[in-house]
Amino acid sequence: MARIAVVGSINMDLVVETDIMPKKGETVLGNHFFTAPGGKGANQAVAAARLGGNVTMFGSVGIDQNGENLRAILKEEGVETAFINIVEGIATGVAIIEICEHDNRIIVASGANQYTNLEYLTNVSKELLNYDVILLQHEIPLESIEYIANFLSIYNKTIILNPAPAFALSDEILKCITYITPNEHEYKMVLNTSDPMDEVLKRYPNKLLITRGEEGVTYCDGTNIITVPSINVEIVDTTGAGDTFTGAFGVAISEGQDLIEAIHFANCAAGLSITKMGAQKGMPTLDEVLKIR
Repeated sequence: MARIAVVGSINMDLVVETDIMPKKGETVLGNHFFTAPGGKGANQAVAAARLGGNVTMFGSVGIDQNGENLRAILKEEGVETAFINIVEGIATGVAIIEICEHDNRIIVASGANQYTNLEYLTNVSKELLNYDVILLQHEIPLESIEYIANFLSIYNKTIILNPAPAFALSDEILKCITYITPNEHEYKMVLNTSDPMDEVLKRYPNKLLITRGEEGVTYCDGTNIITVPSINVEIVDTTGAGDTFTGAFGVAISEGQDLIEAIHFANCAAGLSITKMGAQKGMPTLDEVLKIR
């Protein structure tokens, strides 16, 4: 089985459900509060593991209860945690999530995720060569993403970047990435363009996959613009849908599925994930995806 390495963030999510999104300076009452494991890196690792992937997590946590709990949860999900960086004197990252009317707003306090840095990645670089597919996101330092992308592209590794939170990327990084998966709101900032979607897709054939929620995922196969439709589900919570897509896509690619099959598989997984509350909690198993695929 192909091996998947996820290099990214590990957070504890602090979630409040509310009927009213607060405006600046406003206090509102929430309906329900809960904590849940999160971080885009850890989310993608769990999504991939639940779908049968052979997954190892590379990232950083603090020496605190959140860090201990998050490593234990990853292990329970079948993710290898031996290479996680445990940082002294700094808190594990947290994300504060507001959920209102099936949508969300998120604030991330990076904490230990900032220590998924060049020093740590240099130390684990030889280990990363043992993996076939590498998943990256934007909740670790940009210089870390640049280092990993440049280093692993030399060895022809399959590198999948989910560029969230969105910020502009250089052409040098884009050349190193095999697949990039921004959503319809992120791609213009990530690619530093104001051009129409179809024009941008044609510049990055079989590389740029734009996730568009209920509309599905759109890409260019080199000739045609193709949209792979999403599945029709009742939306409960969209938190983690993009991470589920990327984790599932990584599994499908690691198994040798062609691009359109891999996108369809990932769409099914992402669609199922939004029918339940929570990022990792809502992620489907392989059996659940295969039933509707």
